[in-house]
Amino acid sequence: MPRPRKSEEEVAKEIVTSMVKKDDPVEIEDMPLNSLGDYMRYNKKARELNKKLRILRYPIKQCPVELHPMERIQFARNDQPTNPLPVFISDDMIHFDRTAPRDRLIPGQVYDLPRYVVDYLSKKGTPVWKWYDNPDGSRETRKESVTPRFALRTIYKDE
Repeated sequence: MPRPRKSEEEVAKEIVTSMVKKDDPVEIEDMPLNSLGDYMRYNKKARELNKKLRILRYPIKQCPVELHPMERIQFARNDQPTNPLPVFISDDMIHFDRTAPRDRLIPGQVYDLPRYVVDYLSKKGTPVWKWYDNPDGSRETRKESVTPRFALRTIYKDE
C-alpha cells in the first residue's frame, strides 16, 4: 500500500521549519513588527518563504507611515509654483496618501514627511535630451540631465 500524500499545509510547514535556522529562534508568524527594520526583515523572510513554497502564503506588509524616519522640509514647485501637489505612493515600503484637497502639499509650507517620500519627490524631474555623435559617425539621442520639478529644502531645528 502506498504512503498517503501529504497535504499542502504539511509540505508548507516542513519547508518553513527547514528554512528556519537553528540560531534564529523567531518564526515568521512570531516576528515583532515594531520598527522599519522589523518590517524589512519580515518582508525579506516572507519573499524567501513564498519563493520556496511557490505560493503566496505570507503577504508583504507595508510599514506604517508613523514608523518611517521623518524629515522636516519646506516644499516648493519649480514647474507650477502656485499649485498644490497631491502625493500618492503605495509600494512594498509605504502607503502614503495625501491626495485629498486639504492634505495636498502647498508650495512654501513646511511639512514633516517620511524620508522615503522626500527621496521620491527629489528624484522627480523633466529629462533634458541631447544629440550625441557616436565614434562610427551615427547620431543618437541620450538623456543629458534632469531638470528638478520640486525644491525640497531641509529645515533644521534651532536648539
